[in-house]
Amino acid sequence: MEDLYLDELEAVWEIETGFLGCLRGGVFDHALYGAFVTTLMRVQVEEGALLPARFVTLLWFVLPFMEQQAEQITATFPRDEYQLAQARIQQQLERILGFP
Repeated sequence: MEDLYLDELEAVWEIETGFLGCLRGGVFDHALYGAFVTTLMRVQVEEGALLPARFVTLLWFVLPFMEQQAEQITATFPRDEYQLAQARIQQQLERILGFP
């Protein structure tokens, strides 16, 4: 099966060292964001492939989580930049997971 970068996706959720973990603390880290997007861009899924449950679990909640953090993050970070970051991540998630 294709390389799904599970270790890197797990790390994104780490409280002090992951992009999403930092968002939970009210911090938008540009370097961690870039690394996360790069990881998403490297993920390749074959058409019709069944994906491991853990992989889907790590990805399906990214956008709702980012939306939950929006008010806290945009208190110190430009809202339009945050929305652009969300859109870029959404584009990659749609490419990876597809549509029903």
